[in-house]
Amino acid sequence: MRHAMAAEALLLRKRLAPFVVGGGWVVMVVGFGFGVPYIVYATLDPVKQAADRAELLATLLPAAAHTTAAGSYPLFGGAIMLILGVLITGSEYRWGTWPARLSQGPGRAGVVLAKVLVGTAAVVLIATAALAASLVASIVVASVEGRSLTWPAASAIATALGATVFISVAWMSVGAALAVIFRGVGAALGAGLLWTLGLENALSGLAGVVPALEPVRAILLGPASGSLVAALGVPSLSEGGAVGVAAYMSAPAACAVLSGYIVAGVALATVLIRRRDIT
Repeated sequence: MRHAMAAEALLLRKRLAPFVVGGGWVVMVVGFGFGVPYIVYATLDPVKQAADRAELLATLLPAAAHTTAAGSYPLFGGAIMLILGVLITGSEYRWGTWPARLSQGPGRAGVVLAKVLVGTAAVVLIATAALAASLVASIVVASVEGRSLTWPAASAIATALGATVFISVAWMSVGAALAVIFRGVGAALGAGLLWTLGLENALSGLAGVVPALEPVRAILLGPASGSLVAALGVPSLSEGGAVGVAAYMSAPAACAVLSGYIVAGVALATVLIRRRDIT
């Protein structure tokens, strides 16, 4: 298993796509989490909109940088991590490397598990880089505005990082399974993004006006991600916060749903890889 993970880590390092996805996400977190809100803050009237300015600025300072970064994950970050998961398994179909990969090292289940574990390590690095970039961006904002650097507790930062990694792994696992289901990258990306960004949002919105759909929303990946982030204290969209953040369910229930997606994604990918003829 150790050799399988080493091989998957080498594959991930040699391919450009994971670096593009990870680097792109770090830029998006800083740009949309701090850059765009600061532009909005700068354009608000200092007299007539003083309260709105103060509220918005508070989310951009170091004390709230960890929650501001976490607020980007339920919708946009999840989609990015789904893309990463698709690339981790789907690239093998694109390059025709499954036969060579499965003829060496452990069994097929071990190869799939190694891919997921290495993908999880990549997710941890990406989430850590995004959080570090967010802290740097908040320092810049505080310096420009002449505010003191008040840092959140280390436990709060660790909790936010853990939540974002948990969410990311769930989305990545779904992406990895979709690539195996569709035997490639293109169709898996299309189906995954259509479901998560389109149908899930539609069902979640309808559940607010159609009570019969509440049980459906309780098992969706997006609402579970938004609920976990909301449990960190991130304001919802109606409160001026990030898109996709809302307390649809309790934090333990959200963790259970996310865990279910991780287990289901890995299990489905493993079963299909073991049963199908890869050649």
